Amino acid sequence: MRVVNLLLDFVREHKFIIGGISLAMFLLSVILVPFFVQNLPADYFTKRKIRSKPDWVPFPLHVLYLVVKNVIGIVLIALGLAMLVLPGQGLITLIVGIILTDIPGERQAFLFVLRRTPVLKGMNWLREKKGIQPFQLPEL
Repeated sequence: MRVVNLLLDFVREHKFIIGGISLAMFLLSVILVPFFVQNLPADYFTKRKIRSKPDWVPFPLHVLYLVVKNVIGIVLIALGLAMLVLPGQGLITLIVGIILTDIPGERQAFLFVLRRTPVLKGMNWLREKKGIQPFQLPEL
């Protein structure tokens, strides 16, 4: 009971900050998620990811790229989880975050979600609005 009271007091004291963060997450999801979804190739989910460093990229720059990409992916996963209960496009943000990270089993995880939720329909709707070919999924 004491923990609940502490949590309620925290929310009361910081309601404007929490509201601002929620609004910012909503606005960012409305802007960034369609951008990511519309820029992925239609066969993204049918291809195996190839994680090789191009010859012309210096190794430190490639490591920096991987770190930044994974940090952004983890932030999007956290925001997607938060948006499941807050305003925003939670599942789509979660999928984009998973796509950006290099987590083992990520492919199976997002294919599982895509096949069992209306997320794929929403992602293809975003692509259709821009006249882009819908996503293809691999056969089971």
